[in-house]
Amino acid sequence: MFSFFCGTTPPRTTNASNNPVMFENGRSSVEFHALGSEYAMRHTIPPMTPEHGPSIAQPPFHWHVRQGEDFRIVSGEGLFWKLVGAEPWMTLSAGPGKQATASVPPRTYHKFENASKTQPLVVDVQLDLEDYEGEQRFFRNFFGYLDDCRKSEMEPNPFQLFVFLHAADTPVALRTAE
Repeated sequence: MFSFFCGTTPPRTTNASNNPVMFENGRSSVEFHALGSEYAMRHTIPPMTPEHGPSIAQPPFHWHVRQGEDFRIVSGEGLFWKLVGAEPWMTLSAGPGKQATASVPPRTYHKFENASKTQPLVVDVQLDLEDYEGEQRFFRNFFGYLDDCRKSEMEPNPFQLFVFLHAADTPVALRTAE
């Protein structure tokens, strides 16, 4: 009935059994830790370059309906925004004497990105009320779809992205003027 909402889809890559799951020809990845680990997953986000642009693994502003989120920088440096301010809320770094961890409560708009122009950002992520299989399904499908679109030189279908985000109780946030 609503098939007009669905454009063409890229050839899909099967990554259900891969761990870590590699994206962007190995530039970015998500590694899922064992159930019960201190952190559920590890994201590797490459630096933004003129050749590659922003990474698909760099999240836009979003919020979690029921989940808080904890971050720990393993290597590199990340800029973290809370709410929709123009300036980062904090910079986290794996460097000696630097703050490496932060938490974002549920229902708080946030995003993070790699602060470096040359080095990858490696960050461990833990979500409150963790749904181990659901989190894996979301990240495999969401980043996998974006990666497949990029490989096929296709724009992602926003309706497909909204389906993924809705299933994860994660509304995307639109930035507005302050």
